[in-house]
Amino acid sequence: MNQTNQLTLQTRPLPLEWTPPEGKEVARALLLCYHDGQFICQTIFTQPLARQINWIEGLKRDADVYFREINAIGLNLFHVRLVGKEDDVSTMCGEPGFFNVLRGIDATLTEETRSRWYLDIAGSHAHWDVIVDVQRNAFYLANDVNLRQVRTHIDNIIVVGDRLLGLTAQRELVIGKLTPDLIEREDVALDVEPMESVNTLGNIDSLARVPNSDGVFLVTVHNRVFHFDLWGTMTRFEELPESVKQINSVEFNRARSVLATTEGLFEVDVQEMPNMVRATGLPRQIVHTQLREDFRVARYIEDPFVLGEHPAMAIIAKTKGDKVCVC
Repeated sequence: MNQTNQLTLQTRPLPLEWTPPEGKEVARALLLCYHDGQFICQTIFTQPLARQINWIEGLKRDADVYFREINAIGLNLFHVRLVGKEDDVSTMCGEPGFFNVLRGIDATLTEETRSRWYLDIAGSHAHWDVIVDVQRNAFYLANDVNLRQVRTHIDNIIVVGDRLLGLTAQRELVIGKLTPDLIEREDVALDVEPMESVNTLGNIDSLARVPNSDGVFLVTVHNRVFHFDLWGTMTRFEELPESVKQINSVEFNRARSVLATTEGLFEVDVQEMPNMVRATGLPRQIVHTQLREDFRVARYIEDPFVLGEHPAMAIIAKTKGDKVCVC
């Protein structure tokens, strides 16, 4: 019998200057946002029921800006993925507290954990990507680029090594090289070019990083996941059932990969190898009557303080309609 549980979150405003305990709390938070000049985080109040579907209640849905991910890409350098209106994003990034947020999260990162991710409950608001230098309190909004000498907006941005990759509105993959002068100079757009060997696959649905590589990335098209290097050479791909119309996200832990698709959630056993991840089994769907929706994103949680068990592992996933579950 399929059973579900309702899981409530607690909400906490954050001070301008963080203490180490607050940094650890935000590292475990499910949601981090900015509203009316205040940074706010939401964490799990009580432990999810093990081996059950836990639907999350109480998510803050009226914030100005939501964080999606904070990823360390260099010394004092971060790629921050955000959701909100452009004016609100620019205002928040200019706040001194924004750089304090990144410094606080940086203190929780390790060689194995180079990023923190968060839920966004922002409906149809646009996604934005900011390259931030916390040493100089400077940021660069990276979504408007020069493509074929035309100012072009891109999204689904990932940073691989010193390259920035993204998708145009026509779902074409473009690539450009990050340099220090982008942050040092205002109103400078990154020069990008199409990756023709990748674009021959057709419309690209999404991009994803490989966890142990600064030279390989993933591309999803329909029900397939392709591996490419930065020079456009395809190394391998995996395939889901034909019933899957689109793969919206691909995420990893050290032993598995979870894929959010239009037909629900899938997992694949994987092995991390030098500069690549290899599938060691066939994809399997997570079967539950309430998990056959169109999922936009799925991630792993591996925190015994949140999950209440050891070894700790669960999946948190968000549907197209912004419903969130932990399972």
